[in-house]
Amino acid sequence: MLLAVFTFSTLHGNGPARATTIVVARSANEIVIGADSKVTDSFGDEVKRLSCKILQVGNLFVAFEGLEIDRQSGFNVQTIALKTLKTRQTASVADTVSNFTGVLVSQLFDELPRLKKGAPEAYNRKIEGGQSFLRVIIVGFERGRPLIFVRSFRATRITSDVVGVTVVPDDCLSDCPGEVVTRFLGETDAIDGLPEETPGFWRAGLIDGVRRLVQTEIEARSEYVGPPIDIVRISKSGVQWIQKKPECSDIRKSGR
Repeated sequence: MLLAVFTFSTLHGNGPARATTIVVARSANEIVIGADSKVTDSFGDEVKRLSCKILQVGNLFVAFEGLEIDRQSGFNVQTIALKTLKTRQTASVADTVSNFTGVLVSQLFDELPRLKKGAPEAYNRKIEGGQSFLRVIIVGFERGRPLIFVRSFRATRITSDVVGVTVVPDDCLSDCPGEVVTRFLGETDAIDGLPEETPGFWRAGLIDGVRRLVQTEIEARSEYVGPPIDIVRISKSGVQWIQKKPECSDIRKSGR
């Protein structure tokens, strides 16, 4: 567990906040990521554009949910990921993720005070209260092993002037049990527990199951989650888009 403590005095208006459903399913041989495309603003109103919520960084794939971008201050989780998650031959994926987490926490040290000052109502509603204000999922293969890293960021008040940010991991690494393991981000009320409660849910494969989960959430929460669905498959032999919209970049080969 990583704890960063800082003094608050500030929160600027955010850019569009993404209502999101992201699903990751992992077996021993593959990882499949599915995401919706809808974008909403800070008040939950639909923004008339689509977003690709699956980002390739080197040989890793990343998705975010929550406090992702502040256009006034320049804080941008995607930019941080692009700078810090390109794995090196001398660094393990775990070390790379640790570096990313440290840099992100360091920038939150500056960002959260700005947000509190600039938009106190939104800050109190979305940042404080013990819930996660940002979740990041990072997946990939290393030496033939499928790896899932999840980092949830929560603000914890220590005193009236000092707030801690706790980074809570929820990883699925070499000792992760189960034939199919899932991680969900964003709007998930309609799908929490669905694979476990549905006999044979994964019988048709991970791709079909992930598509079904995202579609179920779209049908349940269409005001926040919407089509099209993007799906990428990662395996020992390579990576491929199963379905994607034009806003998603083509797969780039990585040299790791």
